[in-house]
Order: sequence, then C-alpha cells, then structure tokens
Amino acid sequence: MSFASAPTDKAAADFVATELERLMSLPLDTAEDAKRWDVACGDFQTALETRFPSFKVEHHVWHFFVDSDIRQEDSGYRQRQHQAISDYVTRLRN
Repeated sequence: MSFASAPTDKAAADFVATELERLMSLPLDTAEDAKRWDVACGDFQTALETRFPSFKVEHHVWHFFVDSDIRQEDSGYRQRQHQAISDYVTRLRN
C-alpha cells in the first residue's frame, strides 16, 4: 500500500508507526508493567479510531495488542512479535 497519494494516509501511517515503536519500548517485566502496557495500548487504539477511523492495521498487529501476557512470559514469542511489528513499522515509513 502506498501512503504517498493521500496526506491523511501518510499521517496515519506515521502515527501508527510511532505509537507501535512506543508500545514496543514499554517494559513488560511485572504485573504493573502489563497493566500500564494495556492502558497505553487501549489509548493508542482509541486515538487511532478517533483520528484515522478508516486506517486498517495488518492482522498480526491485533495479536500484538492482545498478547502482552504471552510476551511477558515467553521471551522468544516477544522477540518474534517485536520483529514482525518492527517490519511493519518499516513498511509504514516507506
């Protein structure tokens, strides 16, 4: 998908990329970290739906949104999921 054709698409892509990077940087070491992550993720989803209601993220991003408990317990899963999200962020920025 090319985002160069519509400024709002580019703005949405930049917003999503930045927010996904921010979410990936949040710690998930404790139960409190997980609660903060879930709140931050919910805030991002609300902002995305409000600001860019027609922007659709790739399917695997929805797993990233809901799998914080798995990432907290399984570092290999976390690494694979972060790589997939990082690859998506790269596509959004290009």
